[in-house]
Amino acid sequence: MKKVFAPNGNYIIVPDDRVMTFGLTKMQNESVGKVLPIKECELYVTDVPEDLIAISASAVIINAEKLSKSNVDMMFDYYTEIGKSADETVYWIGVPEPPKQLQKVIRTYSCFDELSVELKYQLLTAYRKSRKAKDFSRKMADCIKIISLVKARPGIKTQEIAERLEVSTRTVQRYISTLQVAGEGIEYDNTKKGWFLPGNYSILFEG
Repeated sequence: MKKVFAPNGNYIIVPDDRVMTFGLTKMQNESVGKVLPIKECELYVTDVPEDLIAISASAVIINAEKLSKSNVDMMFDYYTEIGKSADETVYWIGVPEPPKQLQKVIRTYSCFDELSVELKYQLLTAYRKSRKAKDFSRKMADCIKIISLVKARPGIKTQEIAERLEVSTRTVQRYISTLQVAGEGIEYDNTKKGWFLPGNYSILFEG
């Protein structure tokens, strides 16, 4: 579980991960709940097809027969657009089956029993894939924050950046090296003992 600062000023506890299902029976959902990949994972049962796209999850299990034709088309259009870049793993049960070009993106099963045989392994694999994608996204976000901080506070020290990002100073130095390799002109000022951008120019922010 992790703490998130809510708009009302309070900290709330939210799950580290989520497995979402649509159109499964109560017994099937109970089966999924018993093999969630980590203790802090939440089982989210929805009857709103749009949730399958709008709410993040490491794994999505869909009983296709419970979807309307327009919702089937919505799902196929969405995964055709994002392709293999999807963070979540989609398990599609029944008919209509996804078109051929999507069968490398969406895992298809004829019935829930066929999926249940390997469900524990599949959910763990989906969790690991999602975690890797989230870690990459967080690192990218931290790099963007570093450039923003250096632009706003030329001469800002490594320790202050580390505290703002809640990472180690070594991690900050590693991120800055990555930014430099990417073409950012970020430099260390020996006089101020902090980081700056020559001319306060950033290629990322185009100015």
